[in-house]
Amino acid sequence: MSTAVKQELIFTGKTVELAVSEAAEKLGCEASELTYEVLEHEKGGFLGLGGTPAKIKVERTVAGEVIAREFIDTLLEDMEIKADVEVIATRKSDRQINIVGDEAGVLIGHHGDTLEALQYLTNLAANKREEDESRDYVHITVDVENYRSKREATLRSLARRMAAKVAKNGKSVMLEPMSPYERRIIHSEVQGIEGVSTNSIGVDASRRVVIYLESAGFSVPTRKSERSSRRSDRRSERRRDSGRSVQKNVKKPAAPMYDDGEKMSAEELSDLISTYGSKEKPAREPQKKFKDFDEYINSILGGSSSESGTEN
Repeated sequence: MSTAVKQELIFTGKTVELAVSEAAEKLGCEASELTYEVLEHEKGGFLGLGGTPAKIKVERTVAGEVIAREFIDTLLEDMEIKADVEVIATRKSDRQINIVGDEAGVLIGHHGDTLEALQYLTNLAANKREEDESRDYVHITVDVENYRSKREATLRSLARRMAAKVAKNGKSVMLEPMSPYERRIIHSEVQGIEGVSTNSIGVDASRRVVIYLESAGFSVPTRKSERSSRRSDRRSERRRDSGRSVQKNVKKPAAPMYDDGEKMSAEELSDLISTYGSKEKPAREPQKKFKDFDEYINSILGGSSSESGTEN
C-alpha cells in the first residue's frame, strides 16, 4: 500500500481568515480543503502600531512522497552511491528531491539524460496506485548537485546569444534536441527579446527549438551536412549539364571512306563531281505503263507484246 505523508506549513496574515486564504493560494487549492491549526491569533497594537499577525499551521496530506523517497534510497544503495537525499515540498502536491554527494554526478548523464530518466521512474513509483485506490497525483522533480539551476542558467545564456545572432544575420537558428523542460526555458527567455521569436519542430526526443526573425517569418534552417549535400548535388548536375552541352556542340566524325576498286583518275573524278555535285538533279525517266501482265513480262525479256501469243 502507498504511504501518505502529512505536510505541515506555517502561514501568517493580518487575520486568521487572511492567513488561510494565503495558504490556499500558495498551495493551489480551495480554503475548504485545508486542515489547519491556529498557532497565534492576530493582536492589534496601539494606534495600529506594534500589532502581530495571525499564524496558522496547515496540514495537508500528500500521497506517494514516501514511496518516491524509498525508491531513490534503494537506487542509491543498489548503485553503491553515497549521497544525501532531501525532500522539499513545493506548490500543492509537488515535491522536489535533491540528491547531493561527490558520487552523485553519475546520475546526471549527458545534458541531463540520465537525470530525466531517473525523474520519470521516480514519478512512476510515487504514483503507482493499488486497485480501487483513489488519490491525487504527486509530481516529483529530481535534482542532482543543483544541476537543474546550472543547466537553466546555461540555456538562458544560449538563448540570448542565439537570439542576438538571429537579429544580426536575419537567419533562423535551430538548437539541439531538448526535453520539454529545457525547451520551455528557451521559449521563456527569447519571449522577452524584441524582434525574435521561437517555435518547436520535430517529434519526441528529436524535438528542438528554432529561433527566427519575426519580420522574416518562421523558417527551418538547413543543417551544414544538408547544405553540403545539396551543393554537391548541384555541382554534379552542372557537370552533367555541361557534358550534355559539350556533346551537342561536338561535330560528328566524317563517315569512313572506302576504296572498292581501282583509284579513279583526275578526269574521272572531275566527271563524277560535275554529274553528282550539281544542284540540279537529273530528271527522272517517266515510269512506263503496261497494258497487261504479258506486256510487262515481255518488257523484261526484251520482247514485245505482239510477239507473244497463246496456244489454242
